[in-house]
Parts: sequence; C-alpha cells; structure tokens
Amino acid sequence: MAALVVQLTATGGARGGQESANAEQKVSGKDVGKHLSALRTEVSSLSQQFREVKERRRREAEQKQRELEGFYEPKDSPTTVGSVGPRNSLR
Repeated sequence: MAALVVQLTATGGARGGQESANAEQKVSGKDVGKHLSALRTEVSSLSQQFREVKERRRREAEQKQRELEGFYEPKDSPTTVGSVGPRNSLR
C-alpha cells in the first residue's frame, strides 16, 4: 500500500497530472488572446512608423534632387508670386 501511495504521489496522483496539464492549457488559452492583441497593436505601430519613415525619406530625396537641380527653396521662407528677391532686384 505504501508503494502505491508513493507512486501516485510521484506521478501527481491518478488524475492529478492530467488536471494540472489541463489547468495550464486553460491559463495559456486565456493568455493567447491577450498576446495576439498585443502583437496586433505592435504590428500596427511598427507599420505606422515604417510609413512615416518611408515618407520622410521620400521627401528628403525629393529635396536633395531639387537642390542638385538648382531649384532649392528653403523650408522656412516660402517664395510667393510677385516677391522681389536679391536676383530680381530693380536696382
């Protein structure tokens, strides 16, 4: 009888091992939804960051191309139609 008690205790009981495995599956099943939601949020955030970086790089490349072609217009002082610049001075 003692040997049977030791054997059952070592294996977690007749049904103890199965119940403990089922409990772990239930807990991990609950967490799966949370993990998937967190992953979706992370992917969405990374996608947005990627789009922003891609757009910024595209604008920088266009600006650099304009500079190379001699059509540089500073960002902080936009030119307007009819404005007289240093080159177009009337003097």
